[in-house]
Amino acid sequence: MEEDMNMQKPEHDFSGIESILIDGIASGLFMESVRVKLFDIMESPVTPDQISRHIPLDKALLQALLDFLEARELIVNSDGYYVNSPQTAEFLVSSSPFYQGGILDMQARLGESASASMRKQLQKHVKKHDETVSEGAMQEGGSRNGFLSGPAQFALRGTLQDTVAFITGLDRFREAETMCDIGGNRGHYTTALLDRHPSLTAVIAEVPKLAAVIDKEFQYSGYRDRVSVLPFDLRLDALPKQAYDLVLASFLLHIFADNLHGTVKKIGSSLKDGGVFVTQNLDPGSQYGCQKEKAVRELMTTALGYPTHYLDRGRLEKALRAAGFIDFTERRTGPDGSSYILAAVKQG
Repeated sequence: MEEDMNMQKPEHDFSGIESILIDGIASGLFMESVRVKLFDIMESPVTPDQISRHIPLDKALLQALLDFLEARELIVNSDGYYVNSPQTAEFLVSSSPFYQGGILDMQARLGESASASMRKQLQKHVKKHDETVSEGAMQEGGSRNGFLSGPAQFALRGTLQDTVAFITGLDRFREAETMCDIGGNRGHYTTALLDRHPSLTAVIAEVPKLAAVIDKEFQYSGYRDRVSVLPFDLRLDALPKQAYDLVLASFLLHIFADNLHGTVKKIGSSLKDGGVFVTQNLDPGSQYGCQKEKAVRELMTTALGYPTHYLDRGRLEKALRAAGFIDFTERRTGPDGSSYILAAVKQG
């Protein structure tokens, strides 16, 4: 656990590198559309309801898929009716003499086989050099470590630095004595704030499987007397009443978009009167970020069973006001401004 974190920002733009992965995810999602001959249905303009009679996807997932295909300029949306682009009509409709679905499918499967072959060889290499680690343990540990290290690495691209600067600039920050970081992961946001407020103590509330790992890390850190880790699931558990001066939830609330009011009300109950809730979220607005990338992320998130990957700022403020929050402060965050941070005060 690093102390006195360096809050410098990266010098270069990571998006070009990340786009390699995003394009890979996009190709897999695209191929599922080709395999079920989705484009045959859109030879003439059709509504999502009409499409759903042929394709067994729930409404939200189908809409996310259509938005993704539109962002890739494969289909055109005209007042809620979807139709193939000219290029799609020529190459992706199975009745076309120039249909290319078969070769696309073959190349996709060859690519999947090549990736699997490389992964298998690399795993053998790892096992050869560490015979004490089983393949199952490597997969489980790697997955868990990915959920811990991945968000922390993402934060260092700019959202962490922007959020810490924003919170430390709030008038109420210096008055805070206790804070809770919901879904706080390895505590990068928490420790950066503790570094800037010597009398502040913190609770990191994280899902039980991750909390156990995080707690062990803090036991051997210089923050062990100022940080406690609480096994906590926001879907099921409640935080202690009026316990905190500051609560932070970064890139978390979109998971609870179907019950946003109830979720922020639950969070609000853990704040003291006059306490501050700070939340950071990805913005769905078309003026921020790359729309092609955002459409891929939204489709992937919906396919995994979550309501959305983004959270509209106006909708969030409405839920916060209904839960008794006032005095809103906002700023854009991240290298491309595609996320925002919003602070609100619990009314006494």
